Amino acid sequence: MAGKPFTDEEQDRLRQLHADGLSRNAIADVMDRPKVTISRWASRLGLSFDREAVRAATDARQVDLKDRRQRIQEQLLDLAERTIERTHSRYLLTGFSHTGEMTAEWLQQPPAKETKDLTTAAMSALARFDAKAKDDASSDTDKAKAALGSLGKALSDLYGSADDYRDPGAD
Repeated sequence: MAGKPFTDEEQDRLRQLHADGLSRNAIADVMDRPKVTISRWASRLGLSFDREAVRAATDARQVDLKDRRQRIQEQLLDLAERTIERTHSRYLLTGFSHTGEMTAEWLQQPPAKETKDLTTAAMSALARFDAKAKDDASSDTDKAKAALGSLGKALSDLYGSADDYRDPGAD
């Protein structure tokens, strides 16, 4: 039993998603079509799901996301600095007099409540910066550990275990 027809628009969408580096499964999810249908139409359109191309697109996406995170971290630090500077600068206090008239007065620095609010905002921005920096560092550490583990396994598979090379006179 045949499913619903694959339209020209869907063919264009398949080509675009493939060019964006999405995997067959991801395209099937996005287009809400069975994986076999995506495979069949990709083959008809001369599209291949080369794992290396998908991996390269994924790696490029990760680099882009890391760059965005770094820009956000810079913005968070800038926000914290500007907020801290506001706690040391002149502050225009506005309000109403007992007769209902609007009043304004310049103070040398913000009142205690505003200073507390500004300090809390600065601390929040710094906490977010620290969290993002730790996430980046742990992600890099996890990748390094995985790479070393893979290297160790490959060396072990290639050369055998360390027990194979023990000095028999050492016992």
